[in-house]
Order: sequence, then C-alpha cells, then structure tokens
Amino acid sequence: MDYLEKTVSAQDGLRLYVRDYRPTKVAGRTVFCLSGLTRNSADFDELAPLLKDKGHRVVTLDYRGRGQSDYDANWSNYVPETYVSDIFQVSAALGLHDCIMIGTSLGGLLSMAMCVVSPGLVHSVLLNDVGPDLDENGIEKIVAYTSDGKSVASLDEAVEKLKSYYKGELGFVDKDWRHVAKKTYKMENGRYVPNWDVKIAQAISVSPKEKEIKDLWPYFMALGKRPVLVIRGKESSVFRHETYEKMCGLLPNISGLELENVGHAPTLGEDKALVAISDFITQ
Repeated sequence: MDYLEKTVSAQDGLRLYVRDYRPTKVAGRTVFCLSGLTRNSADFDELAPLLKDKGHRVVTLDYRGRGQSDYDANWSNYVPETYVSDIFQVSAALGLHDCIMIGTSLGGLLSMAMCVVSPGLVHSVLLNDVGPDLDENGIEKIVAYTSDGKSVASLDEAVEKLKSYYKGELGFVDKDWRHVAKKTYKMENGRYVPNWDVKIAQAISVSPKEKEIKDLWPYFMALGKRPVLVIRGKESSVFRHETYEKMCGLLPNISGLELENVGHAPTLGEDKALVAISDFITQ
C-alpha cells in the first residue's frame, strides 16, 4: 500500500478512518483531501500517490457514516457542523497545519468552513465542482441517490443504478462508471450495498440546522487572499456556470478551470485537471 491506515477518535468517540500517504522525503505542503457526500478516501487513490511522489504528505478521510469510519447511531449528526468538528479532530491528532485542501462537492464546502473554524489549517483550497450556490435540482438528485439503500447482485447492477441517477452527467465511459461503483459499493452477505449510511439523506432532507444555512458566500469570502483553484465540470448539474464566474471575480488569488464533457464531479484524474493541480500545489 502507498499509505498508512489510521483511526482517529471524534469528539463523541466515533472512530474515523484516515489514509496517510507519507513521502520518503517531504518537499511540499501537506495535502488534505475531502470527498463528496457519499464518497470516501478511496476517491483519491489515484491522485494521492501522484502527489506523494512529488514530495507531499497526503491525508484522506472517510467521514462518519462512510467507508471504514463508524456509522452514527444518531442520523441528525450527519450535518456540516459535525463534519467540521471531525476534520478538526483529525487535523489535531495528525499535527496538520498550513495544508492545501482539496475538496470535492461537500468537501469543498467543508474546506471553506475550515478557514473560519481553523484558519491555521488552511494554506490554499481547490474547490472541485462546488460553490456557495447549489442547484436545487442537482441536490434533489443527490438526495434520492443517497437514500437508495437497495442491494444489488453484481457490480454491473451497481453501475446501472449509478447511471440511472446520473444519466445526465456526461464524460464517463463504462470503465469510469465501474471504477466509481467499486469505490462506493461494498460486498455484504453476498450482495453489493452502498458504502455509506443511507440515513445521511434524512439529515439533508429534514435537518433544521441544514435549512438554516442559506447564505454560504461568507464562507467563500473567508478564503480571503489564499490561493484558490476552482474546477468545474461543464455538464455539472450541481454547480452552475454563473456561480463559477461570480466566484472567479471575487477573490484576489483565484483561478478557474472548466472541463469539457464532464459532469458532477470531475475525478481530478482528467489530463487538464492534473496539469492545473500540479501548477496549483507549487504555489
């Protein structure tokens, strides 16, 4: 394996799973990668080794209720406030500071929040297909997918399920869909089931705390003078082009990249994305 497996106790005692990629010789800042809503640390299993080879320590996290982290008995804890606390606990336990944050979707919003909660943790931020304004139709699709806990008999059926929810997202060929399915489904009692707690959807749908968070622009502005890279899939159903353009005009050290024929969310393994990331992390 390219990484060390670690566990960190959250403030309430839940066990959080972490992958820690340690280069032989550190030649750059630590990169802290945060995945999307139902995803996990495996999302970065191609990008992280590349960054490690460039001399960066890379840390990836399974949020509570995902991957190899503990599920929460109280689904109302599946909210950003709790995730922010968990990220803070992980960063403190691993001695992280002045990191390059790479956040996909939910992970991008949490990266912005960390600039408020723990500004010393964040040197710069890559926001992958996310901004302060989210498309409601795209969110509804994500909630529907997140709540679907039905098992399937094969990985091929898991691929078909993914396609049924994300058929409008372009750019993926069959091998890409299968790659995503392998990362987000697990074998249980001879069948494939989601590798996340489907109760996460309940928190998104009905949590009063979640509904109170209407204006996320102050969190974006908290990025301040930090270097920021925004990557958007041109076919994204969640992150609108208008929001992307507005963001790119508001901060002094921000740059952007839109990827053709890619929906929500870019894998960050696209050729243009890799070039942009390589340039970004050397700042």
